[in-house]
Amino acid sequence: MWAYVFTLIVGAAGAAYSTWQVQEWRWGHKEVARLVAEQQAETARQLEARQQREAAATAASKHAARVAALSNQLGDARAQIATLSADRQCLDARTVGMLNHLGTASSLGLRTPAGAPAGASTTTATAQSDNAPSTGYASERDTAEWIAICKTRHDELASQVNRILDIEERRQQGAK
Repeated sequence: MWAYVFTLIVGAAGAAYSTWQVQEWRWGHKEVARLVAEQQAETARQLEARQQREAAATAASKHAARVAALSNQLGDARAQIATLSADRQCLDARTVGMLNHLGTASSLGLRTPAGAPAGASTTTATAQSDNAPSTGYASERDTAEWIAICKTRHDELASQVNRILDIEERRQQGAK
C-alpha cells in the first residue's frame, strides 16, 4: 500500500513539475515576444524621428534657398525701380500717414499691450521711408519699392507656411 501512495506522490510531483515547466516556457516565450515587439516599436519611433528631422532639414534648406532667391529678386527690383520710375509725387502726406498707421494696435481696434501706455504705438509708424523727402509725400519710386518689399515678404511667408504645412502633413501621414 505504501508503494501505491509513494507512486501516487511521485506521479503528482512529476505532473506538477511538468506543468510548471510548460508554464515557464509559455511565460518565457511571451516575454521574449513582448521584448521583440518593444524593440521593433522603438526602432520604428527612431526611424520616424530621423525621417522627420531629415524632412525638416530639407524643408529648411529649401526655404532658405527660396528666401535668398527672393532677396536677390528684391535687390534686382529695387535697382530696376530706380531706373524706371520718376521721383514725382504720388501719395500726399495724409495718405502716407494713414498707410504708416495701418497695422498698429489702435488702428485695428485691438487693446494696447500692458507695457505700452494707452494710445502709444509700439511700432515706428511715423518713421518715413529712407527715400521719402521731408515734405511728407511718397514718390512713385518709394511706392514701387514698398510694393516690391511687401511682395517679397509675402512670398517669403507663403514659402515658409507651405513648408510648415508639408512637414505637418508628412508627420500626420507617419502617425497613421
